[in-house]
Amino acid sequence: MVSFVPPASPPPSVLPAGLPPELRSLARDLERHGFRLRWAPPPLARAYGQYVPASRTLWVAPIAFDLGIGPQTFLHEAVHAVQSCPDGRLTPIGWRLSLDPVVRQEIGGILTTRYHHGSRLLEQEAFALQGQDDAVARLRIALKARCRPSG
Repeated sequence: MVSFVPPASPPPSVLPAGLPPELRSLARDLERHGFRLRWAPPPLARAYGQYVPASRTLWVAPIAFDLGIGPQTFLHEAVHAVQSCPDGRLTPIGWRLSLDPVVRQEIGGILTTRYHHGSRLLEQEAFALQGQDDAVARLRIALKARCRPSG
């Protein structure tokens, strides 16, 4: 009898192969500031990513990379991590981001149909940043300004 043994998945803390070098560096910066990164399905069912403030854990589902949206999902959740500094309560960072009107309308539609009213400003900021060319630079500046390194 031959039995099939599926290939082992990498541990949830190992950076995914599809993560570009600039985002790998950002991931290390987040970890140095006490955030836990999990490259596994998040606790919230059917979500591609999730940030859990109580444990300072950022989750990105591997399927997000399979679908080609892994980097954007990681950036989105990284925004929420930085929004949680310095005290664990998510507050807007306050970026003024220019968006194409069509993109702004699409974000508005997503927020209207899928998010609680109280989190709209936080989600709007995360969605807006994930598509910016300077997203990583902006996140690094905000991380250093709002969050304390751990240890």
